Amino acid sequence: MLYYIHGYLSEPNSTKGTLFKEKLNAKAIKYRDCEPEELVISYCLDRIKNEIKNDENAILIGSSLGGFLAAKTALENKNVQQIILLNPAIIPPSVDITKVQGMPQRILSDMQDIKLFEEKISSGIFILIGLNDDLVPIKWPLEFALSQDTTIKFFDDDHSFTQNMDKLPQIISKILYKNIKK
Repeated sequence: MLYYIHGYLSEPNSTKGTLFKEKLNAKAIKYRDCEPEELVISYCLDRIKNEIKNDENAILIGSSLGGFLAAKTALENKNVQQIILLNPAIIPPSVDITKVQGMPQRILSDMQDIKLFEEKISSGIFILIGLNDDLVPIKWPLEFALSQDTTIKFFDDDHSFTQNMDKLPQIISKILYKNIKK
């Protein structure tokens, strides 16, 4: 089954969540019941793990913080077959998180997980990067990609994929179809 994991300031029924539900039959996962700044990464990961635990062929689409959560879930759960990450907020160990704005330091600290750069994820990994992303520096997903076996596709777009929003289901369908044929 296909699951969608939204970003930090987003929600399951966001534009992407609704679009992926309607066009890809993806299930949006509600991973928090609090304000974004109050979330606890380990709790979010537990909610996602619980949601996919009975699915031996889970495919996760993660956007921004959801990209980090999808990657971390795939690292820890062998039932995740593939992850598709949209401008994933996966923070390399080399980044000084005290200079990162927009999120509480305790959340950023939990997101800076060295295991994502030292251990191989067994799932297929596909990353979509918006070249005009003003929230997640392009070097973050690129550094993550260099440490994993990934495929990357670049878009002349922003963090939310505003210009390609309507095309995202088709882009993701092609990724899924291509991997099924192999």
